[in-house]
Amino acid sequence: MFQLILTDFDGTLFPKQKQELNKEFIQKIINLTDKGIYFAVNSGRPYGTLKKLLSPLINRTVFICNDGAQIMYKNCLLYKNPIPSSVAYEVCHKSNTALLKPFAALRERNMPVTEDILSKKGLFGEDIYKLIFVKNNPSNEDLTEIKSVADKKGLRICFEDGEYLEFCVKSSDKGVATRFLKEKFGIIGETVAFGDTKGDYAMFENADRVFIPKGAKDFYFSGAIQIEDVQNFIVNEF
Repeated sequence: MFQLILTDFDGTLFPKQKQELNKEFIQKIINLTDKGIYFAVNSGRPYGTLKKLLSPLINRTVFICNDGAQIMYKNCLLYKNPIPSSVAYEVCHKSNTALLKPFAALRERNMPVTEDILSKKGLFGEDIYKLIFVKNNPSNEDLTEIKSVADKKGLRICFEDGEYLEFCVKSSDKGVATRFLKEKFGIIGETVAFGDTKGDYAMFENADRVFIPKGAKDFYFSGAIQIEDVQNFIVNEF
């Protein structure tokens, strides 16, 4: 019997064509959590964004945020693995502002790292879970230096595409967060996971059953089962 449901957010629980929770899904999660089954969203987004989008289930959902660096449950912090302020300062300071616009992922939101903030070195006075750099000129950039500095300071690239470059600490990922959660709640039953990118591999490796929406392209995980829609699948199969 499964005891924990884990799902990625963008492209999985919320595919591009569906940006809301259907009523049947909300009721299903309420019924499952009433039975002692945990429901967790495992995402790269900050807590503030996730709790707004999942507001009907805010007290029923475990929020694994910022690629595993922060876990919130019933508005309480269960786990954190932030970037040290000194490291965040150095990486942001080394970034070429002509190429990259830096943001810091805090507990509730993403905030721009301005020159004024950098001058204070203490940055925001609160935990920084991820550094996000918006690429100003994606087609003509050499980001070797900032990637090298981040790597030497114990950070890893947790996401990169044509628009964004994101870093978090190397000791933090969706798999580490999943293992923490299972130990914290004493999960001995099956863990079921849903995801759509390679960023979900670490989560999959700590799950008993893995499901991938058919919209995920060029993506494979051994033993994973393809499904049409995550919300509908949970409603009908669980």
